[in-house]
Formats: sequence, C-alpha cells, structure tokens
Amino acid sequence: MKNLILLFLLFSTGSAFSQQILSLEEVIKRTLEKNFDVLIQRNNVTIADNSNDTGAAGYLPTIGVNADQNWTITNTRQEFYSGQVNEKNGANNNSLTASVRLNWTFFDGFAMFARDKRLQLQEDLATINLTAQMEMSIYQASILYYSLQYYKRMQVVYEEAIQLSKERYDLISLRSKNGAASDLELLQAKLDLNTDSSNYLKHLNLISKIKVDLAMIMGQAGEVSFDVDDTVPVLPVLNQAVILENALSQNTSLLVQKSQIAILDMQRKELQSRYYPQVSFYAQYAATVSKSEVGLLSSNRSLGPGFGFTLSWTILDGLSNVTAVKNNKLQKKNAELTVEKQEQAIRTEVDKAWQDYTFSERMYRLENSSIINTTEMFEIAQKSFENGSLTQFELREIQFSIIQAKNRQLSAEFNLRTAVLNLSLFTGDYKKLIP
Repeated sequence: MKNLILLFLLFSTGSAFSQQILSLEEVIKRTLEKNFDVLIQRNNVTIADNSNDTGAAGYLPTIGVNADQNWTITNTRQEFYSGQVNEKNGANNNSLTASVRLNWTFFDGFAMFARDKRLQLQEDLATINLTAQMEMSIYQASILYYSLQYYKRMQVVYEEAIQLSKERYDLISLRSKNGAASDLELLQAKLDLNTDSSNYLKHLNLISKIKVDLAMIMGQAGEVSFDVDDTVPVLPVLNQAVILENALSQNTSLLVQKSQIAILDMQRKELQSRYYPQVSFYAQYAATVSKSEVGLLSSNRSLGPGFGFTLSWTILDGLSNVTAVKNNKLQKKNAELTVEKQEQAIRTEVDKAWQDYTFSERMYRLENSSIINTTEMFEIAQKSFENGSLTQFELREIQFSIIQAKNRQLSAEFNLRTAVLNLSLFTGDYKKLIP
C-alpha cells in the first residue's frame, strides 16, 4: 500500500519536470496560429480577397484569340444566268480565319457597381466569420485552460488527503499491533485510503482528458507534454449596460446577419440591372484566307482591323427576372426578421449571463470570505487524532469537509471566470477574452 501511494505521488509530481509550462497567452497564441478551424477561415478570407477585384466586378474588357481552319470536299454544280455551268465532283475547299478581339461592356445597367460592392461585402463577411471563429477558439481554449488550473489545484488537495489517510492507516496499523486498535478500525482505515487513492486516479484521468482536448484546440493533437502555470489573471470589473451595448453593435453573429442583408441589397440591384439595355464596344484585328476549286473566286484573302458597338436589350424573359427580384425582397425581409430575432435573443442571453455572473460573484465572495489552508487543517486534524481528541470517523468527516470546502472555493472561482468569458463572448471583441 505504501509503495502504491508513493507511485501515485511520484507519477503526478515527477512528470511535471519534463513538461513545458504554458501561460494562457501562449495557449491562445498557439490556438490562433494552428487551430484548424481558424486556419480554414483564414483561407476563406484569402479566397474572398482574391475574388474581390475589378475584373470579377466586370469593369475590365475581355480579350480573346480565335482561329478556325476548315477543309471541305464537295460535289458542286453551279448554273449562271449567262448559261455557263460549273460542275466538279470532289472539289477541295479550305479556309483559315484568325482574329484577336476585344470586348468591353461599358454599360450593363449599373450591375458592375453593385457587383463590386457585393464582392467587398462578401470579403467583409469572411473577415467577420474569421473573427467569430477566433473568438470561439479563444473561448474554448480559455475554458479548458482554467479547467486545468482548477483540477491541478484540486490535485494538491487530493494528495494531501491521501497523505493524511496514509498516516492514519500507519498509526492504526501500529496501534493494532499493540492491541490498542481493532481489526475493524484497521480495515476501515485501509478502505478509506483505497477510496482516496481511487478518487485521485480518477482526478488524474480527468486532467489527462482535458489536456487532450486543449491540445486539439491548439492544433497539436496528441502532444500533451505540457502543463499550465499557476498564474491566475485578475478578474475584470464588468458593466451590464456596456456589455449589452457592445453586444448589440459588435456581436459577430449579429454582424453576419446584417452583412447578409447588405449582400441581398446588392444582389437585388444586380437583378434590376437586367431591365436596362447593355452597350458594348468591340475592336478586332482579323485575317481570312480561303481557296476553292469551284465558285466565283479561286482564292480570297482579307486582313485588317475592325471595331463597333453592340446594344442588346432583353424585353421579355418570361418574367423570370421579375420573380427573382420578388424572391430577393422576401429573402431580405427574412434576413431583417432574423436580425430582430437575434437582437432579442442577445438581450435575453446577456441578461441570463449577467445573472449567472452576479450569482457566481456572490458565491465567489462567500467561499473566499475565509482562506482555506488545507495543509494546515489536515495537520491539525491529524494531531488531534493522534492525541485521541478525534476518533477516526470524526477525522474522516473532517477530511471530507476540508476537501468539499476547498472544492467549493476553487469551483466558485472557476465558475466566475467562466461567467466572465460568457459575457465577453457576446461583445464581439475577441481581444477582451485575452487577459
């Protein structure tokens, strides 16, 4: 039994020497650099930026090169008014046409301007989505980091409890040999020690699982050779009115919905541009060479530039564009309703989160009204047991009370930090999540 407990303690403390100690700032830095969801959103921003250019908007002309070579073999009979008849079977004809052509639609019903704004809005939307993902990743990493801090601090309490149970077991074992303690008391002490050891192992297992989750968030799955430091950031002072104001103006979920409305506006303008005619300019340089064994000309060659204007106007398209505009307006109305719904949801969630925050703050103050020194309390309880002032059952009860009190104290602090993070997440400023 003694060797087993020493093995537990050696495993938990000795492994820390080979582990890198990470601060919360370092964890967040790694998360923003390597988290896969963040990297994907960064690529989406780059894609949107690449798509947002003057060519995609339709401002620039297009230039193309065309070449066409034809060979034909025909049976031909030609009768002229003069009475002449040309007839030939298997006549060979070939022609080569090549051209360089520039086309530029300089008026498309103002669609290019609407398209340009839509592309910019889509790039802005991609940036908002990136910010939202960064917020969520930082939030998740912070929660896991504070969880590790909480469990690591509770680990010390469990180790002290095991040490107390071991000393009690050793003392009762000695008394049992001297006839001063019964076998039942010795068995009870052994069962209590086994229970504490089992709880301790379960606690270590929870720590290992949290490390795995945190490593995944940081984009280094499987690399769990790290630990968290003991630095606990100072809790900020929050203001409910400021949080609500920031949430209604900066919340990323709300900004996404508002961006969708702006994009739908530009899409409607693009659709309405189809009601106008399109005017295009073209310029080309073409060359044509042809030879024929029958016909008016045995050969023909032309070479030179050309230019002109083209006007096209769709008068009726089966009312499909009218339907598209109507549907766009309904989609915009739905998006506006979604924004209103989202604003009400934010007000509700901020109010609930604030209630959680004030409750957690009161619990934190209550549980920390008296500082609990577990080491000192365990030592006092052990001495009282050794001099006979406490029975082993009373000692066990005190042991449970100390563990529960310390757990409540640390849980109150963790819950308060979680409540602060929950409120900060609503504000839409991920930098506020970084201490």
